[in-house]
Amino acid sequence: MTFLTRVTRTLRNAPPATLRRLPMAILLGAALSACSVLPEPIDAETRNARARNDVETLFKDVEPVTGEVTLHEAFARALKYNYDYRLRSMEQSMASSQLDLAKYDMLPRLTVAAGYSSRSNDAGSRSVDLTTGVESNLFSGAQERTRNTQNAVLAWNVLDFGVSYVRAQQQAVQVMIAEERKRKVVQNISQDVRQAFWRAYVAQQTLPRMDELLNRVKEALLRSERMETERMLPPLQALAYQRAMLDLHQQIVARRQELILAKSELNALINLRPGSVVTLSAGQEEQETSKLQPFDDLNALDQAALNNRPELREEDYRKKISVLEARKALLAFLPGIELNLSSNRDSNKFLLNNTWGEAGSTVSLNLMRAFAYPATKRAQESQAQLDDTRRVALTMAVLTQVRIATQRFQEARADYFISSQAAKVDARIEQHTLSATKASAESEMELLRTEVRAALSEMQRYVALANLQSAYARVANSVGADLLPEQPQSASVSAFTAQLATADQDWRKTSFHTADNAPPAPQVSLGAIASPAGSGLDLASLLRARLPEHGAVVAGAGSELTPVVSATASVGQPSAGMRSVEVTWLVKRGDVVLATIAYRSAIPDSVASAWPVFGQAAAESAAAKISSLLRSDAASSRRQVSN
Repeated sequence: MTFLTRVTRTLRNAPPATLRRLPMAILLGAALSACSVLPEPIDAETRNARARNDVETLFKDVEPVTGEVTLHEAFARALKYNYDYRLRSMEQSMASSQLDLAKYDMLPRLTVAAGYSSRSNDAGSRSVDLTTGVESNLFSGAQERTRNTQNAVLAWNVLDFGVSYVRAQQQAVQVMIAEERKRKVVQNISQDVRQAFWRAYVAQQTLPRMDELLNRVKEALLRSERMETERMLPPLQALAYQRAMLDLHQQIVARRQELILAKSELNALINLRPGSVVTLSAGQEEQETSKLQPFDDLNALDQAALNNRPELREEDYRKKISVLEARKALLAFLPGIELNLSSNRDSNKFLLNNTWGEAGSTVSLNLMRAFAYPATKRAQESQAQLDDTRRVALTMAVLTQVRIATQRFQEARADYFISSQAAKVDARIEQHTLSATKASAESEMELLRTEVRAALSEMQRYVALANLQSAYARVANSVGADLLPEQPQSASVSAFTAQLATADQDWRKTSFHTADNAPPAPQVSLGAIASPAGSGLDLASLLRARLPEHGAVVAGAGSELTPVVSATASVGQPSAGMRSVEVTWLVKRGDVVLATIAYRSAIPDSVASAWPVFGQAAAESAAAKISSLLRSDAASSRRQVSN
């Protein structure tokens, strides 16, 4: 005897009073069971197990580092193992799965149902003659106490199909939105990895020497304090030297603090265990960085950003969703037509036919919805205006980002060249000082000061290199350039690295440098250019050699519209073995002064090579600023002509 049969027999034989109390007993039992639920905190062992599993999952199947990590390998590891990228990829996969589910909503409904019912007595009734109004004294019944039913209904609502079709179209657009968000994550990761890699590379190249110098500075401080105590140096001289050493100590510590966490940041981005020790390799990137050219056609960059930025593409897709939403709202005003076909069975023995088929159709229309049509139309128009306004505001933000990123790149590029020149100067000063050092405490201290300054200059050169790479990454991000190929070969890190390196080179040839479409290089003439007295420099020749490297053409006589560059120079009086030098460049077109550019520095009298280095730095700075000025002036003139 089955459990269901026993329960049915028990209920059939139960007295009516018991059956009436049965629902109340069931409700009371459910209430008592609900009151027994209490909060249960997660125990420490469960949390520890969860933490161990998460850490194992985080670094599971991560290909170990076998050699030096290059920039493009860092890209590959970040895109292959970074969980932010994985999350966006899973969101895209989820959106595709939701699209598959939305397609099934367009199918007709096929409902299969089976039921069982049982009564404690017979369902009998009397009848009344509708003509005479006479009631029958006999009770009759046409239903068994226990029966079961089955039916299968196939129903298709035309209006629901239309709404489901529009929803499926919206979900298809959501898939594209997820793709654009994934593109944005890739671009952000690329920018973050490039910045973190170069900061970590700077730390790798400079911190060992800075740590060694820091220890020497500490030792020099101790020696100076001892010499002051033993009266080996005049007190004021010893204190002045201690103050100078403390200043150097603070500079070194400040720079170390900027870079000490760089490798940890990079490890997090490329999903290596915290504390992992890796060696970074710049390869040919330093040489390639020095070859980066300024962006000639800003309008082309603007157009590329407006076409490629994921945020703007997402807004295009959002507008499509709004249009489809308006179409779905209009469908609600149409009449609903439902077609159904069913097959039925009832075990009731009193029926003439226990099985039968049924077909029907229904047309329904909510007349009250018609009054909502004007409000619905206004809401749709407001939504369209909101979408357009949001997209236009985002367009302005994108254009601003492109121009700011480009300007930062130009400034970073100029700073890199100046920092490189300064590092070379300080390195040569260090060599001369080392050669001229005598075996005295004072000269050793001066040598240490020179070495620290040279080390800081070298670190500044590396920092300028990292800033230039970061500025380049910002430009890439601002124009929406894609590092990830359409078909990434991410099965192995090495293959993925080679593919990303090729994509990076393609960026530099096509996406960012638009010299092929750039206007002609601006022309400039050289006027009277004075050199500092006693320097032996020819600033005119140095400037003439530097201007073409920055995209300007040095003309001969030139026309009245060709700007003319002239320069004056002044040399200060010697002070503590140094003298100040200033060169003022003047850019004029006819009688109109376009710009005045000043370059100042200090020259040590004891270093013979200081003047040539000063001349190169002054010419490099002037060439960069004059070329940028001429390009801006030419672009402004072209806009006036076009208007």
